[in-house]
Amino acid sequence: MDKIFPSVKKDYNYSPDVFEREYVDNGFSKGWGFHFPTNEEFWIDCHNHLDNWRTHSDIYKLLDQWFSRLDAYRLGKVLVIAREPASLKVLKDISSQDDRFDWLIWIDCDKPDISTLEKALEHGAVGLKLHNKVIMQGLVRPDIWLSDEWCKVFELVEKSGIPILWHVTQRVTKSPYHGGGYNPYWSDGQKRGVTYTNDDLLQITIKISEMFPKIKIIGAHQHYVSLKRLSEIFDKHENMYIDTSVGCYLRWADDLHEEDRKIYYDFFVKYQDRILFGTDSALKCGGVDEYLVQSFLCHARFINKLRLPHEVLQKVAHVNAEKLFGVEPVDYARRGNVRP
Repeated sequence: MDKIFPSVKKDYNYSPDVFEREYVDNGFSKGWGFHFPTNEEFWIDCHNHLDNWRTHSDIYKLLDQWFSRLDAYRLGKVLVIAREPASLKVLKDISSQDDRFDWLIWIDCDKPDISTLEKALEHGAVGLKLHNKVIMQGLVRPDIWLSDEWCKVFELVEKSGIPILWHVTQRVTKSPYHGGGYNPYWSDGQKRGVTYTNDDLLQITIKISEMFPKIKIIGAHQHYVSLKRLSEIFDKHENMYIDTSVGCYLRWADDLHEEDRKIYYDFFVKYQDRILFGTDSALKCGGVDEYLVQSFLCHARFINKLRLPHEVLQKVAHVNAEKLFGVEPVDYARRGNVRP
């Protein structure tokens, strides 16, 4: 197909299968059916939590429950965040046996234990998750990240080539919903007399990125800053990335204003190699949480409503995650004629 119509396909704005319909068989089916926009081949969700599990069967049950709801929407793989270093063998076994699953190790910022990371890497961890929660709460100083202990951890991260998914900042205002509440991280810190700010935390992360330029740092929730600020960060620091999780539950009616859609479209196209699909969902024992299912669907819907070019959409949906985390692509076949 590419050899026959390379120039036409390059500028084609619809789904690749629509292109085939327009030109194959001497254009016999041209104009039949709908002109679908391009869609994701599959999603790799790079920001998922794994809660309340103990055994192999727990994780398999969680995966089966989650994918039974989201397989039809082309969820291909989840990268989950694990906080149980004592169960590394279970995680290694699952990731080697099930192509729906890979995992990151969480290390608390007040416990910079390099041995935890070493063991996690030996068992197949594809990334490191860091979180500034206890710093915002005033329990730990922000400059702990510059300590000798953490610098040793960062040196190992840089040597191993794994990326860091880092929750750096947190909104101080209410949730963007009518009746939404405040996040307690900063309010807890204010009660303890915290005087540093979100910008102070962001600047320390930027400093780490400069000290260890080979580490790829993925900012969870886009650091809660504007696209203009993100553009400035991206232009100065080539090892900085973001995920698409917005840091709050999305609802089905949530949508972009038209004036914002063009801004987001341009940003995604310009920085198409720096954005990874992530939802901040969670796999929890005890059944599927419908709020989290809706959160996944609404994140995917948000990306699709941008009407990104085909190659850009695939990068955001799964290609960038494959490259940064070094995970295998999913052999995903659409079932029948279902087009979610």
